[in-house]
Amino acid sequence: MKVVTDNTSQLRQSLTLLDQLSSAGSGSCSKGRSVSGRVLLLQGPVGPFFKRLQRHFASEGMDVWRVCFNPGDLLYSCPENRIYFRGGFADWRRWLREFLGSSRPDVIVLFGSERPAHRIARQLAGRLGIRVLSLEEGYIRPGFITVEESGNNASSPLAGVLPEVSLKPCDEPPEVGTHYKSLGRMSSYGAVYYGIRSLLSIGRQKQLYHRRFELLQECFCWGRNVYRRFAGQGKNFTIIQGLLEHWDRRFFLVPLQVSADSNMQAAALGWNSIRLISTSMRSFAAAAPLHTRLVFKIHPLERGHCDYLSFIHEEAQRLGVSDRVDIIDTGSLGLLARHAAGMITINSTSGLSAIHHGIPLLVIGKAVYANPVLAVCAHGQPDFDHFWTCRHIAAPAVRRRYLEWLKREALVAGDFYVEEGMKQACQGLSEKVLVHSLDESAEVVTMSMEQETRRASII
Repeated sequence: MKVVTDNTSQLRQSLTLLDQLSSAGSGSCSKGRSVSGRVLLLQGPVGPFFKRLQRHFASEGMDVWRVCFNPGDLLYSCPENRIYFRGGFADWRRWLREFLGSSRPDVIVLFGSERPAHRIARQLAGRLGIRVLSLEEGYIRPGFITVEESGNNASSPLAGVLPEVSLKPCDEPPEVGTHYKSLGRMSSYGAVYYGIRSLLSIGRQKQLYHRRFELLQECFCWGRNVYRRFAGQGKNFTIIQGLLEHWDRRFFLVPLQVSADSNMQAAALGWNSIRLISTSMRSFAAAAPLHTRLVFKIHPLERGHCDYLSFIHEEAQRLGVSDRVDIIDTGSLGLLARHAAGMITINSTSGLSAIHHGIPLLVIGKAVYANPVLAVCAHGQPDFDHFWTCRHIAAPAVRRRYLEWLKREALVAGDFYVEEGMKQACQGLSEKVLVHSLDESAEVVTMSMEQETRRASII
């Protein structure tokens, strides 16, 4: 393992070591196969997925390197071909600029395109013409992960885009994702990762944190999450059963997002869950039909970190709609969307469920699916009063074509946290990298043949 701070001489030593190992056959990770490209891995999802991915890429003959930014990253990484960066924000930009210029990886793979370290990596890679594969939790779940060029969500190259009308639907039936039930595994990996990171990180390393919190407070919040999960189970079930049996297509669903999510930064256009709750409820009390209900669904990962429950109850009572407002923190979002009158979201991928089930969708911020054909796009200025009676829904053929296209272009079957899912995701990512390499090789061969043809015609 090579340890790097902001020292230029250490960077040169790292590059020398990298070149030596590459010329020897890409180090100890590759055995008996020729190198087909150099891959740089940055931060991955919590857990061992990037460790598995590094070994999988290496077994395919790639020269794979991993940059770790803190002890949490180290815990879930291969000991070979690993660089431990211990500098800060400015150090990272300076170090990476020289590293990319000297080592010239063919592709950078990262998870979470809006993390501070990754925004810098994407900027520098773009200037140097280096390909970036951005990973994220699946736009469509369960059973899929998101893999896109350059960025995800609002930064996706697909954001706001519709497929060509001439695009033919796939002849094969749509692939159904495997339900890996990975929430518990993800939570366990996250507890270990963030615990180690908080206890052992030093100095400027903390500047590159993508999520900041106090360890003791975080432990308390997760304990409260578990308590609320089981304490509220019966009430959640009763509310959902009542909605499905007595309020079919007469309730509006508002999925609340995790406040620390990168989607809730610039792409939220100044909105957060508190503002969404208070503004939508005020409009609901004044303008929504009296025979409708408003249902807030608290995100399972936010359940212990927020007090939305008491805030919603107080607001509903103050506005005189406490008998028409429900709060849940569990249950199938797809099932609820299928029976809802409409959905309101800042920019959650839950909006794709609304598109799938053909219900009106109001998206407030920037999202991958924010296109006026598919949704009511508010651009930060939602008209809630109008939405309660809105009937804007894209035609079934348009919605089906869009979702098939999005799945084909941006998703790979698999999971980040469960063993079988990780294996499937690694294979899918390997194919993404390989197909791009073959396309580039074919382009080079075609150009060479054209040059030879031109020479022959001159002679």
